[in-house]
Amino acid sequence: MLNRRKVLLSLLAQRERPMPITRANLLLSLMNLDLEKPLYQFIPTASGPASIDLLHDLSAFEKAGEVTVSDEAIQFHEDAIDPLSYALDEGEQDLLLESLARYGAKREQALLDEVIGRRPFFAIRSERSDAAVEAIREEILSAPRGLYTLGYEGLSIDAFINHLIAANIQTVVDVREFAFSRRSEFTKSNLEEALALGGIAYIGMGEVGIPTKARKEILEHKSKEELLEYYEAEILPATGLYAKNIAALVAQHNTALICHEEDPLLCHRSRFAAFALMKEPSISLVHDIRTKDTEGSGWW
Repeated sequence: MLNRRKVLLSLLAQRERPMPITRANLLLSLMNLDLEKPLYQFIPTASGPASIDLLHDLSAFEKAGEVTVSDEAIQFHEDAIDPLSYALDEGEQDLLLESLARYGAKREQALLDEVIGRRPFFAIRSERSDAAVEAIREEILSAPRGLYTLGYEGLSIDAFINHLIAANIQTVVDVREFAFSRRSEFTKSNLEEALALGGIAYIGMGEVGIPTKARKEILEHKSKEELLEYYEAEILPATGLYAKNIAALVAQHNTALICHEEDPLLCHRSRFAAFALMKEPSISLVHDIRTKDTEGSGWW
């Protein structure tokens, strides 16, 4: 079991009645602010910070019969789980109890005020308009118009979405041939749902991906660079219509091509992006988000 899951179960076990999901997000986001290595990442929503990974963990608990999630609240089933399975070590337990002592009695509005006071980024999707929140909104809106790329390798789903938000991405174009991943949160349906929570539209464009058969055959005996050379010679020339579609999206708002690899030079997305720019100069800018910075603007 992941350490974060133990902390989540321990948090739920402290409460006799169902805990609203929004409250769990707020308590854990506040706890995270006191940690060097956060348990969860959070994205900004209309109601404040929300973690998609937390929702996935709750879904796993529900399948195991350890919790019930209904009406936006979480009911912990004490009789269905061995307390030793989520027991924390002394340091973790002290941190949890300290956080509950500081925040446990506060109403959700007070918790939200505390979170936003320390991390105003979480309020950018809300109706709040104080100076700190407006400054972040303006910085995001000032991101240059163009085509961006991003690989999700090594990122949590929440960190991935925050990178997109920080670049003012309105639409994601998935250029994998098949939108499948060993990490379930990056399969098509889950990814589309997560992006929607972050206010980002999803478009699948598997036609510009590397064919699976070619990938397997070439990588069996040759290098990834040779695979990309094959892609550039055999696949890209037939993708002009898709480049035109990308240009139409960029004309409306910032758009990002997404795939798995962290390094754009090892991914076909950079070759397609360069091809799209050549065919459609109106795109103007092509930029990989993770080569600019690895943690956004610290997400403010």
